[in-house]
Amino acid sequence: MSDQDDIPEGMQRPGRAIQQTAPGVFGARELPKSHVAASLSTGDVVGGRFEVLRYLGASGGGISYLCVDQSHENEVVIKVLAMAPPSKTKFDEMYDQVRIASGISHRNLTKIIGMGRTPSGEAFVAMEYVKGATLSSLIAQRRQESGALSLRDAFTVIAHIANGLDPVHARMAHGVLTPYNVYIEKRGVVRVGNLAFGKLAAEMLLERNEGPYVDSIYVAPEIADAPELLNSAADIYSLGMLTADMLCANGLSNDRDEARFKIAQELSGYPPELMKLIMRAIGEDLTGRPKDVATFRDSLKKIVESTGIQLSGPPPPGGLPVESAVHEADAEEDIFAIPELSGLAEPTDTSNERYLVQREGLDYGPFSAEMILEQLHRDEIDEFSPVLDRVSQDRMPLGECPRFKRDVQEYLPKRQERRRIEAELRAKRQQQMKKGGLGLLYSGIAGGVIVLGIMMTLYFLQPAPEPIPLDRAFASLDYKFQPPPKDFQAVAVDSSLLNSMFNPKASEEEIAKVLATKRKKSPRRASSNSKKRNGEQGGETEVQEIDMSANGSDHILTDEDVNDVIMSNFGGLRSCILTELKSDSRFRGVTVQFFVRPSGTTGGVKIKEEKYRDRQVADCLTSRFRSMKFPDHGGLNRGVTFPLLVQ
Repeated sequence: MSDQDDIPEGMQRPGRAIQQTAPGVFGARELPKSHVAASLSTGDVVGGRFEVLRYLGASGGGISYLCVDQSHENEVVIKVLAMAPPSKTKFDEMYDQVRIASGISHRNLTKIIGMGRTPSGEAFVAMEYVKGATLSSLIAQRRQESGALSLRDAFTVIAHIANGLDPVHARMAHGVLTPYNVYIEKRGVVRVGNLAFGKLAAEMLLERNEGPYVDSIYVAPEIADAPELLNSAADIYSLGMLTADMLCANGLSNDRDEARFKIAQELSGYPPELMKLIMRAIGEDLTGRPKDVATFRDSLKKIVESTGIQLSGPPPPGGLPVESAVHEADAEEDIFAIPELSGLAEPTDTSNERYLVQREGLDYGPFSAEMILEQLHRDEIDEFSPVLDRVSQDRMPLGECPRFKRDVQEYLPKRQERRRIEAELRAKRQQQMKKGGLGLLYSGIAGGVIVLGIMMTLYFLQPAPEPIPLDRAFASLDYKFQPPPKDFQAVAVDSSLLNSMFNPKASEEEIAKVLATKRKKSPRRASSNSKKRNGEQGGETEVQEIDMSANGSDHILTDEDVNDVIMSNFGGLRSCILTELKSDSRFRGVTVQFFVRPSGTTGGVKIKEEKYRDRQVADCLTSRFRSMKFPDHGGLNRGVTFPLLVQ
């Protein structure tokens, strides 16, 4: 985590006009109302050691605070998950993910310190504090100055990110890699943050039906709805989108499809191989993406070098103040040479946790030798389970590992004897169950015979039935069934009103004003027919009214009544129409046919245009009209045709 007030030397702060944030990201001067319950105050102590100094910012997943670790006087960042206090089972599940992440160390990663609870019970993750700036702010500043980052700068940043992800992918995946959690230190080191926290927040948002991160183009589409399917292919997608974002002078849209179109436009001036590499990485086909981050990094390096750009040495004038990712000696970094952190008291000794166990093609761990043997004794693994020694990098069956060979040989006879005893006990229980089953069967047969005898006795003892006269067999029915109408009348609708209602760019306030104006121009009038019947206007009417409804209402259902009820439900109708417009820009509306019963309920709702009857818009509109309730009226079922047309 980084404080965005710290900008690396050689860089200026971006102007206010281009300091953009992702949807759901809040700066250090605003706190979303939904997060107030999980907020902390300056001076609060969490986890028994972290004292809150100040609020840093928030996102949909949580709230970030700058704290001081009282045990070492180091500045750290804690991120409080914006969720209700988790149960012990849920907290333990989250802690396992954080524990795995805390065991991964690399100079391009921010260190995960641990996990705990706030005084009110919310879960938080503590991580290293990075003094620098986010990649997002540096991209914004460069666009203000010259439009986009250079190919050399883009490769250097991506190479450092890929170097950090290499050891991560041996244990887990990041999954929510964005320019907002990639930091550039003042000394030019690129650091990847939010390891483990991003996945926890994604799962939490999905449980709240809010995401996760569905508005972020940097998150792979396949995990936006299913974070539990997270794998390294999602991080390759993020690398591709980050590369494109750094090279596009005008930035990218928050919509993935529009972003791909923008990439194809703005990167047309670069080598064609670069376009192919990025499109492969951000494609929805996982098998078409580069197989790992090293492949993506090396492919990008080859493309950049083909243009004659020098990647080694200090950055050229005007370049990002980031250390080079390519060295003259071309020496590879040992990802397992993890530097020791002095002055930190580790809660447990993990120095012997050097083994990974493979199950169903995936590596789990790390585990110590004692933990491996415990799994063997619990039959979670066997002598044939592949085990990787992270120090020697040897992978072999557990029974062949020099460290475990003797222990396995001593255990196998004990396991065989235990399994023999268990088999005997199972056989004995099965025999007892068979005997008990036969007893239950015989008892059941005897009971059935007794019940059958009782039923037969009662049958013969009951008196003969007496016939009921036919005129008393049926109750009188007051309800008058009315058939659907044969004629359907079209209701006149103001086309300008429809245009306003179905305008995708119109806000809710604008629509409310249009409806209010419509009501003022067309106020409800008292029924003239009712006045005539009461003799208020004098003379005889030309229409003889007949009350045929179940409730005896004398109201005549008018077009104005129909319009008023439908207009009051226009919010739902508008949602149906706009959803169809998004998927089909050629959609020009439909006509809804239905009839209104004397009780005011609707029936026979259908879409007249056959080509739309199997579409989502038909289901949506049919459901809306079926739920409408019109005024009670006298007479027969009233047939209505209502146009919902888009100009």
